[in-house]
Amino acid sequence: MTALRLLPIALLSACSLALPERQPMPADRLAAECRLLETAAERMQTPHDGLREGCPGVTDRDMRSLAAQTASLRAANAAPLPPGVAAGTRAETVFRRMITRGVPVDLATALVQEDSFAAAAR
Repeated sequence: MTALRLLPIALLSACSLALPERQPMPADRLAAECRLLETAAERMQTPHDGLREGCPGVTDRDMRSLAAQTASLRAANAAPLPPGVAAGTRAETVFRRMITRGVPVDLATALVQEDSFAAAAR
């Protein structure tokens, strides 16, 4: 009889257990990063065709000159991390990869506030 009285309490306790947050799959991260790059392209005056290279359905390639690609890489390495982006995290990787792809540093810094950035950095 005592066990029957405890059953509702046990059931309520089991229902209140928090389920672990689902870890994003690589495809989820890729989709989020592609949305982020799409947002960047919309905000850039003249985005190059290969900005979204590697995104599903995109066949354009980065055809910028080697000098332009190298300049983007240097800018990515030199850019200070925006507030909320910790060194050595996936967020830093996504931030610097945007710049390497040709997104200006100031725009990449602003895009850190986007939901798609948070999704790509998980």
